[in-house]
Amino acid sequence: MAEKSINIASWPCLSNGLHYNWLVDYAAFSAFGTFELSAEEWEKRDLIVNFKGNSELTTEIDHQQAVDKAIDLVSSFLKAVFSEKEGATNSLPTLSQLTLVCLPASTRKHTERRFRKFSEQVCAATGMQNAYNAFSFTTTKDEDGDEVDTLHIDETFFQRKQVILFDDIIASGGSIVRFAEKLEKSGAKVIAALALGKKIPDGYDNNE
Repeated sequence: MAEKSINIASWPCLSNGLHYNWLVDYAAFSAFGTFELSAEEWEKRDLIVNFKGNSELTTEIDHQQAVDKAIDLVSSFLKAVFSEKEGATNSLPTLSQLTLVCLPASTRKHTERRFRKFSEQVCAATGMQNAYNAFSFTTTKDEDGDEVDTLHIDETFFQRKQVILFDDIIASGGSIVRFAEKLEKSGAKVIAALALGKKIPDGYDNNE
């Protein structure tokens, strides 16, 4: 993993001005692309794919190993960013003053699989407050009989909370921006966003 700046002010910004960062580059491709990656690039891609756990090729062991690695990577990075250094003059809150918010997935099942253990252990390692239980789902069926999960947010929980948003992968950042707006309407202050991976331009699908 390339060294990432721990100075939030130097991080790039999303469309709403929110600073964000990511830990590994994620090479994405379509089914029709030619796809040649180095061993290191494949390792990074596999980390994201196995963390998300959507692929039929991802075993439960692969998924749990990816979650464990993500816990270590994210915990270490957050400690570095928000460490209390003697003589420091930055105005960042300490980790114990921050709340970790993992962006819920589209379904209850995927949210629990990716983020329950992850959020618990990152917060245990850093001293952050865990917002996982501030989200819930209700399940209904659509006209075709398929189950549909609807997300609910405990807005009172987020009043005056200082939040770090986390997502497994970031592309355009639109999902993070929209979710940050929801939390801020509930009274939270979103400090920054962090993703495990960021989709990188690859050119593999271009017929050159």
